[in-house]
Amino acid sequence: MRNFLHKWAMIRICLGMFIVLDGSPLFFFVKETLMLAPGNTNVTAAFLLIGLAMMIPSTVLRKLYMPNMPVFNALMAFVIMCVLYSFLFNEIAVGERSKDLIYYVFVFMFMLLLINVPNEMTRYVIVVGVFFTFISNVGLVIALITDPDWTLGQRAAIQFGEPGERMGNPHVFSRNAQIGLLCCLMWGNRRDQSFFIKIIALSLVIFNIIILMLTFSKSAILSTVVTAVIYLLVNLRHSSPQKLFKTLTSPISLIVISMPFIAFIGLVIVKPEIWEIITLYGDMIFGRFSENILALLGAENEKGDLAEFDGSSVNRVMSWTYVTYAVMGDPLGLIMGYGYKFFFMDIPVLETLINQGIFGFLLYAFIFYQLGKESLKVAYYGGKTEVEVMAAYLFFLFLVSYFTSGRPYEMATLHPLCLFTRFLGITYPPQLSRGYVDETTPPVDIDQETPPTLQPA
Repeated sequence: MRNFLHKWAMIRICLGMFIVLDGSPLFFFVKETLMLAPGNTNVTAAFLLIGLAMMIPSTVLRKLYMPNMPVFNALMAFVIMCVLYSFLFNEIAVGERSKDLIYYVFVFMFMLLLINVPNEMTRYVIVVGVFFTFISNVGLVIALITDPDWTLGQRAAIQFGEPGERMGNPHVFSRNAQIGLLCCLMWGNRRDQSFFIKIIALSLVIFNIIILMLTFSKSAILSTVVTAVIYLLVNLRHSSPQKLFKTLTSPISLIVISMPFIAFIGLVIVKPEIWEIITLYGDMIFGRFSENILALLGAENEKGDLAEFDGSSVNRVMSWTYVTYAVMGDPLGLIMGYGYKFFFMDIPVLETLINQGIFGFLLYAFIFYQLGKESLKVAYYGGKTEVEVMAAYLFFLFLVSYFTSGRPYEMATLHPLCLFTRFLGITYPPQLSRGYVDETTPPVDIDQETPPTLQPA
């Protein structure tokens, strides 16, 4: 009975973590599609509080786990700096201070609970991630089917707002698809995983890729490609061409690889319009990327006109130009920065330089330098636990968006950084390493009374 309760306690903690980290798609579905509380931001806060409450272990504040201390110190210093700037150096966003302070409280609570959750949750985090992201994806599909205003060619998102002013956020759904894609790949790639589970995992991988394409998020698509390239580069070095060819041509590999293609061909035969939809989105994605590249080179497009950046890219080009003027025209102003949320750049790392000055920029850059180094170590040498591997590849998946969209103060930016800080670059006990077998080792009793200590993970 104790083992059963322990298992469900770990699952509850994992579920709470995903609610805080990736709950927005599910929040939108419950609020806007099911119409339980349309437009109510208090419900979002309530969902986050539920997720945080689910993360509370029975050993809370009595047994703490060591995060990556250099990154932890830099991240907490950056968040505290943002809070101080909102009070002491704020001429633009005074009206947003109360709302932002609530966000920062959530960030501190999430980080606090992460250093309380047991490392043993790594045994369950991947399976919970698979099912959590799948439910969110299904919610998006239901919302799109039932939304009379959505048509193929639009970016996939749950629309909300008044008639005529409805809008959606496709980026939260693209991020959910990225998390689901990674969890499904790790789930299907486990050692001694059954053939049936591998087929289910592969089907869900395809489902997540479809959702990712429907959201039409350039940064998410680009970062997914970059992550795939990193994975191939660091893993192919272990395999000779002969071994790789033998693995790919084995009967099981051929069956697993061919089944999605057979299913896809059958679907196209039954519904030919599926192929038209795929070519439509393919042309749109390729067209956007190619137009921006041509504009960057100052070249002409296929129509013979001078290529132009799209709206989001124009904003980032203007941001770079603004930074150039600031560096050349007022370099002393960059020592302290121009103030809290002084300028929206859509490039978080540059926004820290303009708004928080040199010190804020160095803190932010140090966080990414350390996390990038630890993620590359995991990719190159292999992770010790599944949660470490998940955190490392999530860092790669989110990396492009961290430098091309959003603001450094948002929970969508800070919550994943808290996750990476907790699970990357730390020491794990050998019992949690993948492939470790020790029948004599009893499960960790999370209900055991222990004095409040700070332990290595």
